Amino acid sequence: MKTFFILLLVSLASQTLAQTRLGIIQIGHPTLREHARELTMAEIQSPEIQTLIDDMIFTMKKAGGVGLAAPQVNESLRLFVMKSGLSVPLTVVINPKLEYLESFGQQNSSEGCLSIPGKTVTVKRFKKLHMTYFNRKGEYIAEEVGGFKAIISQHEYDHLNGVLITDLAEQFMQTFDWEAWIAAPKM
Repeated sequence: MKTFFILLLVSLASQTLAQTRLGIIQIGHPTLREHARELTMAEIQSPEIQTLIDDMIFTMKKAGGVGLAAPQVNESLRLFVMKSGLSVPLTVVINPKLEYLESFGQQNSSEGCLSIPGKTVTVKRFKKLHMTYFNRKGEYIAEEVGGFKAIISQHEYDHLNGVLITDLAEQFMQTFDWEAWIAAPKM
């Protein structure tokens, strides 16, 4: 009887976890090309959005990602979650605004995307940015972001604007100096 009860609990827990897993839409889906809409404060505090946030966190972790934007789970909302390091707390970002700090320069970033499985492309990213947003409690946050967190923030922010890394890679390739590359010594 005790074993049956434990198996029943495990089964119910598995069903609950399976129900919280969101599907990640793939390149070609129209939602990935939409400009996502902002959330109101009432929406941010609603049980539906709080559940969506929890489900996005679960889905991101289950998929092995470091960031996930709402449009990637077919919700055209200005919301993303990210985890930029083991010792860095998970961040929920709602209605972000980014100011690129151009004086710090740009860097090449090799990136993958949960909506473009199996592909990695190199894109240009700003090294630092100033980001303002609301957290899941509706608190206003303003911070200067650098390093891996800046890269993830830019990647996920692009999703909110209907931009994919493949778009940025194409722009990168168009501005690449092919003549200089051909003439350069190969190492």
